[in-house]
Amino acid sequence: MLMCVSYMYAQNAITPGNIQIDPTFEHIGISYNISGDVNLNSNLQIEFREQGNGAYQNGAITMRSHPGLVIDGSAFNANHHAGSAMFLRPNTTYDIRLTLTDPDGGNSTTNITATTKAYPVESNNYQYVAPGNGGGNGTSANPYLGLQTAANNAQPGTTFIVRPGIYSSFNIATDGIANAPITFRSETPHAAIVDGGNTSGGVIILGDFTTDSLQHIIIDGFKIQNGNIGIDAQHTQFITIKNCWIEDVTWGFYNRRENGWEHDQYITNNYINGRTNWLSGGTSHRGIDIRGNRNVVSFNTIKNFDDGVSTDGPPYNISYAMDIHNNDIQNMADDLIEVDGTISNTRVYRNRMYNGRAGVSLAPVFGGPCYVFRNELYNMADGFSAYKMNRSPSGLVIVHNSSAKIGNGMSSPEGWQNTFFKNNVVMGTRYCFEEFGLVDGSVDDWDYNAYLSTRAGIPGNEWFKWDNVRYATISDLQNGTNIETNGLAINVGLINAQPPADYNVEYNYDDTNFQPYSAANIRNNGINLDNLNDGFVFDGMPDRGAYEFANTLPSFGVDFDCKIALPLSIKLESDQIHINRYTYHGNYLFISGLRREYTIKVADENGNEIPSFIDGANRIVIAGCPYINSKYYLIITHNTLPDVKAEIWLNE
Repeated sequence: MLMCVSYMYAQNAITPGNIQIDPTFEHIGISYNISGDVNLNSNLQIEFREQGNGAYQNGAITMRSHPGLVIDGSAFNANHHAGSAMFLRPNTTYDIRLTLTDPDGGNSTTNITATTKAYPVESNNYQYVAPGNGGGNGTSANPYLGLQTAANNAQPGTTFIVRPGIYSSFNIATDGIANAPITFRSETPHAAIVDGGNTSGGVIILGDFTTDSLQHIIIDGFKIQNGNIGIDAQHTQFITIKNCWIEDVTWGFYNRRENGWEHDQYITNNYINGRTNWLSGGTSHRGIDIRGNRNVVSFNTIKNFDDGVSTDGPPYNISYAMDIHNNDIQNMADDLIEVDGTISNTRVYRNRMYNGRAGVSLAPVFGGPCYVFRNELYNMADGFSAYKMNRSPSGLVIVHNSSAKIGNGMSSPEGWQNTFFKNNVVMGTRYCFEEFGLVDGSVDDWDYNAYLSTRAGIPGNEWFKWDNVRYATISDLQNGTNIETNGLAINVGLINAQPPADYNVEYNYDDTNFQPYSAANIRNNGINLDNLNDGFVFDGMPDRGAYEFANTLPSFGVDFDCKIALPLSIKLESDQIHINRYTYHGNYLFISGLRREYTIKVADENGNEIPSFIDGANRIVIAGCPYINSKYYLIITHNTLPDVKAEIWLNE
């Protein structure tokens, strides 16, 4: 008997294994493999700081994947803790402290360093391209004629400046290298037009179906049109697609070979418009179809496909650490965003999504965490869900979202497991949620959410159905379950964001406003969430839903005027000023999220002040474009602390 007890104790104690690090530009994902801990009572705490600089701060909530999980009908057989350090500076090294704890033994603390990715930059070896079909030597006076001619002469470090005109489809099969990519840039944005002639293939083809794989390519500023696939990215790594206008296509950007070779793809600031009627109910055609690790999809406007952004497709169980953020996604016949088949540290945040059969599909996630936060979702179909937790996903962190739809606010088949659902606003015209049989052993922490149904909230017109039991009101739900102890029903709640009246109506963001009134009962009573509230909550009292009262709303979707790269936070002694979001409109850069007790100005390296002012929305406003490609400083003054100069780069 003593030997049995000793054996079980050894099995329950945790043993650290290898650590997988997956950085993107603003986040670092950690997957910490373990053995032991068969009773599943261990925990991982992530802490981080800039290398050698200041105190550690907590990373986001972590999740456990274990061999007992049955996902999509099969045992996953992974054994790890995973989580993210979020909202970091690009191209910066961080100290990361990982603390494993287990009451049964094996506690350990591990210190590592990891560096966020740098944004890709074109090289300055310029060659030139003009419309035509063969000839030229790439000089400004004698440009290559045709994009295929240029591609055939590409070498690492070449930047092709493509002059206005109509171009035929082309294929690039030559690799760039790190710090020397091959770039194709339209000299005048969208004046270089690549027309596919209604090809059944790709208008622009990156790589081929046999090679692992094409690397370090930048496609910048083209108009891409008239073909089945706008950009056919067959086996691609370290690919950047930015500032493009893609239209009259069935697929926008498509990873279609499914060999598991894709990773480090960056799709940003593109307008992508498809051929699909969003009321058709299709499931195949996608604005952005992307696979693999460390991919970033940001600031795109995507319309009229079956799925807006999708990771769905074999091979499953290989994708880690993808960021999908600040996209404006409209009119999808199926899922507005689907991250099906990902494992851990996928982050879906600050997206605006309107008119789609389902909202964010998590069908399935293999252990997680998959972080879904600060998203706005409006007008999903009856019978579908704002959060589609089908096929037994595990490890879902769904926080600070606002959704409103016809029918149930959310509903999924039985089998979803290990969920953390807090600080959300959920609205519907039937049940706020209708959730079926729960999974034995699943840890499901639902609390601090706010709900609204157009139903009466009486027997026969209940607001909630949990584990197949109906509850008329939030009080009934609290009394009858172990969830939503601090949940509430919305009263005045939101400005102009009632559930839609008819799914078949095409709504847009001008029809709603999810920011709370000053007197709303969802203000200042959410729960604080480590790292996930950074850059959003400045008074220590989070509101429920996607937006904080009176904060400047984030920017969504494409902006072809200009893009500015700035740090996400600036340290001031023991305090911190968080820059919530920077945007560029017209000729002005707007930085939001600044606190009023600081005096802030912008100056060049010689101390010469650049014109700026604080506007009525508490944003610092800078006339940005005249200062592109130079270094400047935010000079921050506080009445009791020394001045701080924080470096800014204004980059195209």
